[in-house]
Amino acid sequence: MTRSTANLMPFDPLSRDIRRCPHPYYERLNADPVQPVAGHPNFWLVSGHDTVTEVLLDPDTFDGQPYPDRDMPVMSAMRPEPHKRVRSAIQGLFTRRALEQLSGFIEGQAQRRTDQLRAAGGGDLMAVWANPIPLSVIATMFGFPSSDADLERLHRYGDAAVRVVIPYGGPGLPTPTGPRARLRQLRGLAAALPPAVRLAHQLPRTDRRALLQIPNPLVDMPGYPRTGLACNPELARPIVEFNLEILAIFRDHLVRPGTAVIDALVPPYLDGQLSLVEVLTSALQILVAGYETTANTLASAVHRLALEPAMLGRIRDEPSYLDAFVEETLRLDAPLQRTLRRTTRPVILAGIKLPENAQLIVMLGAANLDPNRHADPGTFDPERPDVRRHLAFGTGIHTCIGAQLARLETRIALAAFADEIDSVELDPCDPPTRLDDKDIGMWGFKRLPVRVSARSPERAAR
Repeated sequence: MTRSTANLMPFDPLSRDIRRCPHPYYERLNADPVQPVAGHPNFWLVSGHDTVTEVLLDPDTFDGQPYPDRDMPVMSAMRPEPHKRVRSAIQGLFTRRALEQLSGFIEGQAQRRTDQLRAAGGGDLMAVWANPIPLSVIATMFGFPSSDADLERLHRYGDAAVRVVIPYGGPGLPTPTGPRARLRQLRGLAAALPPAVRLAHQLPRTDRRALLQIPNPLVDMPGYPRTGLACNPELARPIVEFNLEILAIFRDHLVRPGTAVIDALVPPYLDGQLSLVEVLTSALQILVAGYETTANTLASAVHRLALEPAMLGRIRDEPSYLDAFVEETLRLDAPLQRTLRRTTRPVILAGIKLPENAQLIVMLGAANLDPNRHADPGTFDPERPDVRRHLAFGTGIHTCIGAQLARLETRIALAAFADEIDSVELDPCDPPTRLDDKDIGMWGFKRLPVRVSARSPERAAR
């Protein structure tokens, strides 16, 4: 252990300071790949490339479902058999044909947002560029309206989902107590009740039963993760409203099928491969995974270009370097730093005995910085020979289904950026603000103010 890591506090996944800067802890975590989380009984940190890979490749022993007796209808948490069924049905959204169908749209959005950034001489990259590009892609996939106001609403839906759903990155914040907290929770649930009733009336009885499998989000279960609803009760309504909008769009496509990406879900639904609630939960997960993680990857890439400006020219001139640059950004700045698994039986992992139902915080970000897997892992080096061998998208059956779409969007957006922008720097008067208030383990920025200078027409034409 180096002197720089010896004095670090214990790794607490709920610490906002650690969320803003987790990387210094990873050397210590990788050296001791399985360890209990101080202050959170029944939670264990799992790090190290080999140990994390072992967990992700064995879904029978290390289950994505946080609770032993409840099956949440979310694809990334499903057990192998239902996961295979749902993933094969959802896969139609991400086939080569679907991605080709989206490529021209992504290019248009990347060009438009880059032009806006260039014309303004900079601004908050998140608001002007990094968020709108993937939000627009998700909107067109769903057949969702795509005006700026609609994209802002979609952004609010995604933000609400990240803050309220099971925090797959750890135990979740303590449930607020006291009369004031209870009143706030009641008000939030009361506001969500009318759209929730409308949604329930539109779902088949079997789908309503599936939703009842979700544990009461306002009741603590010691040793298991908490949802964010108790801390953010006002966000229940927008999540229900998102489901209502997607349900209306999907039903319209059932009656009037077309060639939109969402039409790929119609045959598996009609064939019984997908239930209606699985369509809705998959849409919510795709919104979160397909928008926010990609936005944070785009922001991390431009942040890197501001720190190492010579790389911008190489991205512009060397297509293979652009691909490698994207992969190295994903490795060193994985947009999702951790995920959650539960042991289905007593097991020995990296020499440590774990009980049944132990909650494992699987540190993807730490595994990507394991010196036993990557030489000089803390150095950003797109030319490393194993640049694609990272775990930013996980591995095994739960590998991110939208990984290729995220790569495609990032490559296209960065190519447009490099074509239009001669240089980018951080705004010295307005420093970046890191994400620190999302329990799911996101790594990225709330705000990333930058200044850019445009390429001259002569240089751009060469």
